[in-house]
Order: sequence, then C-alpha cells, then structure tokens
Amino acid sequence: MNLANPVRGWLRVAEILATLAALAAGTTAQAQFGDIFRKATEKAQKVQQALKPMSVEEERDVGREVAAKLIAHFHLYNNDGLTRYVNLVGSSVAAQSERQDIGYHFAVLDSNTINAFSAPGGYIFITRGALRLCEDESQLAAVLAHEVGHVAGKHVIHIVERDKALRSGMDEAKAYTPGSEYLQKMSQGILVKMLDQGLAPGDEFDADQRGVKYAHAAGYPADGLPSFLTKLDQATEQGGLSFWTRTHPPVKDRNQRIEQFLSTQHWQDADRPRLANRYSVVAAALKGKKL
Repeated sequence: MNLANPVRGWLRVAEILATLAALAAGTTAQAQFGDIFRKATEKAQKVQQALKPMSVEEERDVGREVAAKLIAHFHLYNNDGLTRYVNLVGSSVAAQSERQDIGYHFAVLDSNTINAFSAPGGYIFITRGALRLCEDESQLAAVLAHEVGHVAGKHVIHIVERDKALRSGMDEAKAYTPGSEYLQKMSQGILVKMLDQGLAPGDEFDADQRGVKYAHAAGYPADGLPSFLTKLDQATEQGGLSFWTRTHPPVKDRNQRIEQFLSTQHWQDADRPRLANRYSVVAAALKGKKL
C-alpha cells in the first residue's frame, strides 16, 4: 500500500474486494443457471422421449395389456372349434393388410352385445352378439377386416402418441415391463377409449375402406361390411344391445362412404360366394355344440 497516499491505497483494496465478491456471485449465479439448464434439458429429453413413435415391440406390450383387460371384462367364449374358425377367417383377411410386421390373433368374447374390438399389436375380438348378427361368412370376414384396418392404420397407437397425458412421466427402461404402472395406465386409457368414447370418425371411415379392400382381396364379395352394418342398424332400432352405434359414426354415413369407394373400384364380384352354408356351423357353436 502506498503510505504516501493511504486513501488511494484503501480504495484499491476496496476495488479488489468488490471484484472478488462479484466473481463469487457470478460463480454462484452460473451454478444456479447451470442447474436450471440441466433440469430444462432433462425435461425436454423426457418430452421428446414421450413423443417419439412407438416401436413394434412396445405396441405388442401395450396390446397384450389391453387384451388382458378386455378378456377380464368380457371373458372368452369357450369353444375351441369356433375360435379356430374365426381365426381362419380373420387370418385370411389379415394376410391382405399392409402391416405384416406383427402377428394377428382373433378370439370370441362371451358377450351378447354386438361389438368387435382391436387392440394394438394385432389382438382382435368379436362378441357372440356380433357373430349371431352375421348372416354369412362374408359378413364375418368384413367385420374382422374392419378391425384389422384399425391395427394397420395404427389408429389407437396414434392416439397414444398424441396424448401427452397418457405418456407423461415415462421411464423408458421400465415403462414396458409387464405389469408396470405405465402400461397399466396406458392400457386403461385405451380401454376407456374403446368401450366408451370410440375413435375419431375419420379413423372409422378409414378402417371401413381398408376392411372392404382386405375382404375383397381375400376372395369375399365387397358388400359384406355394408350388409352387416345395415343389419346392425336394424337390430339396434329393434332394441338390440349394441355399443357399436354409440361409439361409431351413423351407419348411413358409413355405408354412403363405402358405396362411394366401391364405385371407384369397378370390382366384378357379384358371383363370389357368401358362404352362408359354411357359416351355419357358427350358429351351432353358439348353441353350445362343438365344431
């Protein structure tokens, strides 16, 4: 310190102390900012992870959980012959689908309601009530093909991918472990969508068009689906128990769109068999007889 000018010396000390204090404060602020930046980065990574497309393996995991909940709710119809028959018809239309990266599985639910469901991963169900309503195999093929169309179009999967609420808090390493809290949450949300709310009308129209194409490509007449939908409409008006009309667009709108699509295809399939005689075995099975 310059003894000749003590005031100037003390000012110099004060400047040094102020500089050190500022550096210390800056270091603390930098540390705080770094912590905020780290947390923001982690949050952004979780959001990005939650919004990325679901893999086929993840889709199968979700589908198994949804299928298990459907079976627990409705129970399976215990007739091995009928299950084999439904799987044969379902597999024939599923083979025409654009999606062949998954396996398709078909089962009959022990419910008198008129309905059919498709879970992610290729798990497809039809109720006893819907089987009773079908007049022939071409209508059964059309109903199953419609559900295959939902799987091929990934309609449920796209809802999950868009729904941030369902995918929030996902830990990728544990999310798809069988029985995980995340899988339980997601499958429950999908089940509510399937049973109570239904899919978007655009998804249903898309599944209709896909289903008509698959059934026709499998060798069935193309009017199996509109024929079934007309019977569904009549059964509902007569008091038939169906949630399908509650969760789907009006039959009139669906059939109109199907007819518009068919008018652009110019298919010649009027001579194709509807296989009503072969379908008669279903009626026998539903009366408790083995196939």
